[in-house]
Amino acid sequence: MSKDFELLAQWRDGDKAAGNALFQRHFKAMRRFFRNKVGPEEVEDLIQRTFLACVESRDRFRGDSTFRTYLYVVARNELFRHIRKRARDEVRAGLDFTVSSLFDLGLSPSKVVAKQQEEELVLEALRRIPVDQQILLELYYWEQVPGPELARVLEVAPATVRTRLFRARDALRKQMEKMAASPALLEDLEASVQAVGRS
Repeated sequence: MSKDFELLAQWRDGDKAAGNALFQRHFKAMRRFFRNKVGPEEVEDLIQRTFLACVESRDRFRGDSTFRTYLYVVARNELFRHIRKRARDEVRAGLDFTVSSLFDLGLSPSKVVAKQQEEELVLEALRRIPVDQQILLELYYWEQVPGPELARVLEVAPATVRTRLFRARDALRKQMEKMAASPALLEDLEASVQAVGRS
């Protein structure tokens, strides 16, 4: 069992220090995960709900992935639950996270997340592509989650990840073109996305 799962088990048994250690270890990654998908006032709540859901669902975890993968699966589920709760009734019935973007759903954060113009463009373009594609790109570039773990987070076959990455990059590029991005930024799209994740 990994150190993270040991901490999770100890936290579940009432050890607050173990819970704090686990939280501190993964807080920044969870913050990056949520910061471009919800308003700034909602990020902290979703992070806390994700960690609590990890504790509550620990017995259902089969042990076939890393803790980080498990955490992203729970975070994705919490995000989808949050979006469904906030979406208008007429939108909620037809929600499809492989197609709908946060922008389409009217749930895009109101504040600008990044300080620099290039980061703002990348972040806004990410918000305008389907949520699953946004999650895939952010986990791949910002968290360096490998293909097999991405497949578990997205609940798809491992062979599907490469195709999904290609489509997500293409969707992001097209969205940035619509938003009149500079040609230099589009030429090195991957470096631009990675740079935003480091901020």
